[in-house]
Amino acid sequence: MEEAKEEEKPIQPVVDSAPNGLVDTTSVVEPTAEGETAAAPLNNLLDITFNKESKDNEIPCVSPPVALTYLCRACGAAATNGLLGTASNHLPKAGIPVSSAEPNAFTGKMSLVEPTVVGESSEKPSNILMETDITMEEPKSGSIAPQMALASEPMDLLDTDEQPIEKKTVENIPEVPFALEEVKEQSEVLTITSLESLTRFFYIRETKQAVYTGSGTSFSETTYNDLRDLCDQVQAQQLADCLEKALINNDECLPRPDEALLVLAVFLSTCTNATERILMRNCVPRLVRTDTELFIFMELAEKLQKIQMYKTPFSRTVRKAVIAWYKERSLDELLRMWAKGEQICSLHNNLLRRVHYKPERMTIEYKATLQLLSTPTKNLVTWPGFLNPLIGSKKIIEGIVKLRSTTNARVAVTIVNELSLTYDQVPERFRIDPTLAVHLIPTLSYEHIFKISPRVLRCYRRAARNAYDNYEHQLFDKTKMEAANIAPLYIYMKILRLESNSRLRNVFCDLYEASFGHNKALGKRLNISVCIDKIYIRKYLKGRNPSSNYLDALVAIAFGYFKTDPDGSKVSYWCDRTGQLKDLKWTKNMTLIEATGRCQTLEVQKSKMDFSQIFLNASEDPEDYDIFLIVVPKATRGNPNNKSAKIASLLAGYRLTRQPKSKIIIISLLASKKSMSYSVDTCEHILELCGISEQMPQIINAFLAEKFR
Repeated sequence: MEEAKEEEKPIQPVVDSAPNGLVDTTSVVEPTAEGETAAAPLNNLLDITFNKESKDNEIPCVSPPVALTYLCRACGAAATNGLLGTASNHLPKAGIPVSSAEPNAFTGKMSLVEPTVVGESSEKPSNILMETDITMEEPKSGSIAPQMALASEPMDLLDTDEQPIEKKTVENIPEVPFALEEVKEQSEVLTITSLESLTRFFYIRETKQAVYTGSGTSFSETTYNDLRDLCDQVQAQQLADCLEKALINNDECLPRPDEALLVLAVFLSTCTNATERILMRNCVPRLVRTDTELFIFMELAEKLQKIQMYKTPFSRTVRKAVIAWYKERSLDELLRMWAKGEQICSLHNNLLRRVHYKPERMTIEYKATLQLLSTPTKNLVTWPGFLNPLIGSKKIIEGIVKLRSTTNARVAVTIVNELSLTYDQVPERFRIDPTLAVHLIPTLSYEHIFKISPRVLRCYRRAARNAYDNYEHQLFDKTKMEAANIAPLYIYMKILRLESNSRLRNVFCDLYEASFGHNKALGKRLNISVCIDKIYIRKYLKGRNPSSNYLDALVAIAFGYFKTDPDGSKVSYWCDRTGQLKDLKWTKNMTLIEATGRCQTLEVQKSKMDFSQIFLNASEDPEDYDIFLIVVPKATRGNPNNKSAKIASLLAGYRLTRQPKSKIIIISLLASKKSMSYSVDTCEHILELCGISEQMPQIINAFLAEKFR
């Protein structure tokens, strides 16, 4: 609307019919004769305004798609006054003057009547804007969706079993039927707020653009300044609710809690409003769920103190929050923390000492439990007097003390069975012992079994073959595998980190091949496009995963998602220099070896990655795709201008006409930084992932579940 204000004032009166200050630029034509109506009566004006919070199942557009498509094809141009859908073309009826106008029964608005041009047949379609009594502005440069013309050079056909693709010309390319003004209005609705920028940081460690380049272990002062500015713009209760959604019951989408806990620490250390700060401090015991997360939170808080150049390790607000965290834990929870081992107890002892907790303000039970956390095991061999308030737990405490002191595995088995101890409560030296494996494996979840499997399998002994065979059987249980929802890419990353132990690698390679199609389906229709040029499939990834082959990583991602959701999904590849896409012909019954071999036998020499071709083909498909997954070496090849505007406009057109919730996910396997510049203020529904990582499946799940934008 800022552009509308800069235009010259129209000669005819302008009517302000919008409650929010938007101006309808439709000119009002006074009746000139009896029986004629005004061109745009006030009570029939179409209100182009809408609330910023549009419904998920509605498409924010100016007019119905039918009328919109009809006018786009008939006129060949898009009106820039935002009233494109309020008019439709009708041939003049017999006996009615050409200059007259009649109401449109579909939209309730006035219909534009096609003028009669001397020397032309009335049956010839017009390719220019029709002359009407309504004043229409000229479209500005760049205001119409870019034309997606294809290269005119001849296609180099591959020597494969596939038929050559019929070449498209500019004349038969279907237009993207949407107006830029509608896309602008949609962008205004989906403006990224400060709270949404913080939410994005929880998942991809980025506040300004939806680009994931890897999760680091430290943060810079620039990151701190960005988070501080964003925290100053949000309310404590809003941020607390947002943190609760991210940290609690969100393990399938949140890669790790570090980023969310960092935002919590920044808010507590920078908030100057005492009321807001106290409100957020009281939320810490609920947001920090385990002692492991508590240690992460305290480490981040200490780093913030150094950046702010404070001498104390923790602020007063953080110290009070930690003391409140311990007070709100139950006695059973505190005892389970102590049972994890002496190393955990030493961390608790050090933390309690640094936050200056005062035991006289606690009950005698809590005082005794916290003192237990701070006492070495050698001082607990005989029952100390300070533990008398915990006399009800004496058997468990004495049993764990005895377990920590013994070195005999058979004695350890007896204690574990008697007290029903879990894997975490057993000392480190017994966790990989074959004698205890039979008793500990049934107590573990599939995620836990998979996490510790390299250590256990590495300690394989022939004397305990049955125990380890049972362990491997648990790993290959497909029912548990589907329930755990472990993506094939995650297992592939585990293989890359294994040492050259032939038996261990064979076990994980078999597990990797068996995992395809045995994780939770997304319930989406995917349009997958891949680049399998011969020059790239032999390359290795850079940065964090130099041992990963490009083709193996591509298959782990693309074939993994295709096997999970094969119905209604398709996989295509760029076949030659024309930018055309061909069907890769993957099937849901294919194995990993067959899918990889299919990519190798095609031997694509050199291709042109044209992202616009993806949407041209999708517009002709009967299926409406929810996800456009693009797996390429670097997305710069498919977007020479290094800007997301063209891709965003293509996606916006597809969302307006076909699937209103479609998203684009670009995976640049050989890139270590973003391949193009993205909009900072608006939501483009595009996510770019650079390289590969274990967190990638969770980030994709979060993006598709609209956890962040």
